[in-house]
Amino acid sequence: MSMLSRRDWGARPPKDAYTTLNRTKGVKIHYTGDHVDPALAREHAKCVATVKAIQDHHMDGNGWIDIGYSLVVCPHRTIFQGRGAGHLPAANGAGLNSDHYAILGLVGTSGLTQPPDDLLLGILDAIDYLREHGGAGKEIKGHRDGYSTDCPGEALYTWITSGTPRPTSDDSR
Repeated sequence: MSMLSRRDWGARPPKDAYTTLNRTKGVKIHYTGDHVDPALAREHAKCVATVKAIQDHHMDGNGWIDIGYSLVVCPHRTIFQGRGAGHLPAANGAGLNSDHYAILGLVGTSGLTQPPDDLLLGILDAIDYLREHGGAGKEIKGHRDGYSTDCPGEALYTWITSGTPRPTSDDSR
């Protein structure tokens, strides 16, 4: 598993202290909800820029204290620490954040819409990490489960509802 700390990806510091979260029912999977440049799958530097832009939008546009996600996963099987384990996310919806951690997969509504195998493997790594370090329970749901949205998109949602199977290209088994 490859995880970038907030320092490694150049995250801004949060505007305020996080609310502690010791245990959840599980995780909710998200997507960007807009265009994701397909070049992101080839150029990891674009992943870093995308995560920074999402953090800026959440802090400056939404007025949140930080990026809303617990972890962000890119197509290179790299996990970016967002709010991290043990901290309340902001991305699941009002009144829904204490039940599940929030994991963002860097795919969107156009451009890169189909999650590459390494992104799916990275999400599975992120789930394992949140279970081990944050008390995440067994549930794996899409953002739309409990909140009126198309998130996490059809491709990720189909993967979730089919039981989040490990991609067959996984050579780390």
